[in-house]
Formats: sequence, C-alpha cells, structure tokens
Amino acid sequence: MKIKLDHNLSRHLQDSLEKFGHDVDTAFDEGLAGATDKELLYEASNQARILFTLDTDFLNLKVYPPRNHGGVVVFRPTRQGALAISNIVEGFVRSADLKKYRKRTAIVERTRIRIFK
Repeated sequence: MKIKLDHNLSRHLQDSLEKFGHDVDTAFDEGLAGATDKELLYEASNQARILFTLDTDFLNLKVYPPRNHGGVVVFRPTRQGALAISNIVEGFVRSADLKKYRKRTAIVERTRIRIFK
C-alpha cells in the first residue's frame, strides 16, 4: 500500500513501515512540510497514497469528505512521545488491511479504530 507520512510524524517511521512491504514517502522529503492541510491531502490523493497524520483537522468530514481523497488515518496515541506514536502506528500497520482505509477517514486509538465513509 502507498502511504504518505504527514510532517507531524517522524521520518524514521518510513523505514519501519517499508519493512512491512509498504511504499512510504514523507511530507518533509517532498518539500511539503510547510504545505496547508488541503495541499498535503491533494498531493497524497494525487499519488494514490493514504495520509497518516496526528492532525485532527482532517476529522472535519465537511471540509475533507472521504469520497474526495485517497484516505486519511489519524492516530490518537494516549501519550505524545516518539515511542508511543511509533508503537501505535507500527501496531496499526502490522495488524490492519490497509485496503479497507482507501477513500475513508479513520481514527486509530489504543483500544479501537473508528472508520468514517
């Protein structure tokens, strides 16, 4: 699956997610670190990538309706430290069928995943 990491997620996640067989790029590496949310989501969708982010602005389904993008997964770890964030992202990728998240918005928490169509 093709994934784009938002600038608020560590670029170091790229290597670990690629070990699971995914094609991963980052907003930072593509010069999108200062891009608006709309620009970032447009680029991710244009490249058929699911956007991984910590940014809850993407949960506004009136502004970012799932049918208009390639997919957004918003991670909500219980702690904001680098290890906690890496653990929740890697745990999700390890156990999820990412195809189910195309053209959807999802919230991934420690104990549940909510998907919006």
